[in-house]
Amino acid sequence: MKKLFISGFEFVRENPRIIYSLVLLVFVPAAFFFNTYSLISGMEQDIDRITQRKAILTEKIINAIASEKMSDSKLLQNTLDSIMKDSRDEILSLAFLRSENDASRFRVIASSEPETMDQVTEDVQYMLAWNRPEGIAFLDSDERGRFWRVTRLLYDDTGTMKTGLVTMTFSLRDSDALIESTVNNSYGILMATVIIVLLLVSNQARLFGNVLALNRLKEVDVMKDNLVSMASHELRSPLTAIRGYLELIEEKKIGFDEEAQRYFTNISISVDRINTLVNDMLEVSRLEGNRVPLTLTDFDPHPIITQSVEEARSQAMQKGLTLNIKNATPGMIYADPNRLCEILSNLIGNAIKYTPKGTVSVSTDIKNDQYLITVADTGLGISAEDQKQLFQKFVRIQNEQTRSIAGTGLGLWITLELVQKMGGTITLESIEGVGSHFTVSLPLSDKR
Repeated sequence: MKKLFISGFEFVRENPRIIYSLVLLVFVPAAFFFNTYSLISGMEQDIDRITQRKAILTEKIINAIASEKMSDSKLLQNTLDSIMKDSRDEILSLAFLRSENDASRFRVIASSEPETMDQVTEDVQYMLAWNRPEGIAFLDSDERGRFWRVTRLLYDDTGTMKTGLVTMTFSLRDSDALIESTVNNSYGILMATVIIVLLLVSNQARLFGNVLALNRLKEVDVMKDNLVSMASHELRSPLTAIRGYLELIEEKKIGFDEEAQRYFTNISISVDRINTLVNDMLEVSRLEGNRVPLTLTDFDPHPIITQSVEEARSQAMQKGLTLNIKNATPGMIYADPNRLCEILSNLIGNAIKYTPKGTVSVSTDIKNDQYLITVADTGLGISAEDQKQLFQKFVRIQNEQTRSIAGTGLGLWITLELVQKMGGTITLESIEGVGSHFTVSLPLSDKR
């Protein structure tokens, strides 16, 4: 128990914001309890006052009925019995008394309690009531519950001569039952409130744990980005040196036999692959950290499309592919020229890589205030299942036809991110074994 308490204290100390939840745990039920207690207390007092007025009014009515019958005890008793029969247990007792010995003693001449008939009493309550025209009333209780005991004077027909007293006990049982039911319901609601608050606090404690884990993940993510960035930059230097030596060897046309030439070619290909991977990793790191500089401007995309096609033409010719621009729709777009060049390089490069034979073409169009650039190929195509995850990081189409094709699985993810950052979209239409159409939509300059 002590260990659990210490652990809880340490958790609160490390996460002071949870004190707010603990305060709520105490304050909400307490506020609810005091509010309910105040309402019930006020309601009880109001009910008592209403019941008191009701008892006094009832006694006034009885007074009016019985005043003229004070001289006839039997008739008075019949009237009393009739009243008690119709009272529905609200009147616990009712009695009429006549004063004796100058109002120092009172005799019961009619009563709902037969055992009190003809008794003589010197009750102080009756003496006080005899001298107070408005009568007296006070709250009392016994095994029957709480009740109002009301005593009033009776006058003769002229309203000047005192003829006796009427005393009545008016039950508060129904109102007390209502109050008790309200109190029990309030306690039930209070318990439910406490449980709900406890659940909320418990859930918030778990959320705090999740927040801590999330913060830790963010720290790890930042460390990962820093590591990737540092490693990529560190790799670039030796790669640049290796690439420089390879170009120097090629320029000097150093003679190689067939086996050495194959080794040289493999080294060059490997350097290109590593360089592509490093560049992609750097781009991913910048995109995830929102550190990619964008210079959005109005320009004609056709020169960039032409340039991108020309840069890839030698790669297409090596595979015996036809690479062309089908049409050049005039128009001005609002985008970043350098990023558009990167997008086209990725899409055209992928089209060439995954097209064993046939054609790769670039076409443009304008639809719905968007400038469309479509890179189409007659290559391997992509299945509907593979299309669902194609634009995710490190996802590549894995089958016997693509196993020998080099790639990082980052190019399309980078392309998607760049297109979205420029306010555009990219879509894919592809049939396996027939080819693929990648369409980039960018906003027109006058429609942005």
